Amino acid sequence: MDEAVLALLGTLSEIERELGSKVYEAAVERARIAVAAEVMVEAERRALARRRQAGNVVFLRPASPSSPGTKDRGRPPEGSGDQSLET
Repeated sequence: MDEAVLALLGTLSEIERELGSKVYEAAVERARIAVAAEVMVEAERRALARRRQAGNVVFLRPASPSSPGTKDRGRPPEGSGDQSLET
């Protein structure tokens, strides 16, 4: 078994010895819920990764009047080396 699992079992057995069976059962239930939540997060992450196709990712952010470059949106910054959008 993994050392982390053995450490968890040791902690749970210590809880049962020192705090009683009611606290132990509650701790076990919370540990199960925590494991299920982590598994669900990872499963969702993997499912979303499969649905996304490789390619360019565009992050949109709202324009604010104080943002530099709002009037030239869509053009690369000066000196960026990207000439594809210039006419």
